Formats: sequence, C-alpha cells, structure tokens
Amino acid sequence: SHLVTCTPEAHDRAVAWISHLPVMVSAGLINACLHETDPGILDLAQQLASSGFKDTSRVGGGVPELGVLMAKYNQAEVVRSLHQYRDQIDSLITMIESSNWQALTTYLHQAQHVRPTFLNSDQTPC
Repeated sequence: SHLVTCTPEAHDRAVAWISHLPVMVSAGLINACLHETDPGILDLAQQLASSGFKDTSRVGGGVPELGVLMAKYNQAEVVRSLHQYRDQIDSLITMIESSNWQALTTYLHQAQHVRPTFLNSDQTPC
C-alpha cells in the first residue's frame, strides 16, 4: 500500500468504482441466482459453485451495514457507477442475443488486457 493524495471528490468517485460498485454488483449476482425459478437448478448451481463464483461473490456476502453506508454516504457516485455498469450489462446482452461473438471476444480481451492496471498500479493518482 502507499499514501495517495487527492481531493475528497476524486476519492469518492474512484472508490465508487473499485470498492462500492463491486459490493453492489456482487450482492446483485448472489440475489440474481436466488431468482432461479427451478429449485433443482438453484440447488445444482449451489453445488457446482466453485472458485470463480467464490471470488466474484465474496464482497457481496459481507456485512450488509457496510454496503448501506457506502451507498448512503457516497450515493451520487455509487449511482453513477451503477448506471455505467448497467450500460455494460446491456451491451453484453446485445452482443450475446445477436450472436456477435467477435464483439464479445473484443470486449473480453479488453477486460483481460486492462485488469492488471487496476491491481498493480504504480501510477500517481489524482
């Protein structure tokens, strides 16, 4: 870890992306699974869930009060990030429904390429 200096506004906007949005998305993933209407399929999904689901859903299974505080005290930025995320989900739906596998491949390659910049950043923020 390292000390980062920035404005409160920049901090709130940045942490909405890398902290608060993942909590909301992860909780949404867990709750979306619960909307499976076939109890047998839900049970099977729970039995088959492994490291990918564990890693993706970890922060959504945390302390609910923390998620509420994130949303309450950073409301505008959490909502902004959720709208952007919804736009990404809509794009994914469009690509898959239209069988646009090339666009989906490009989309997934972009995410694969950019992900390390969020995890090993030595850049000076703000």
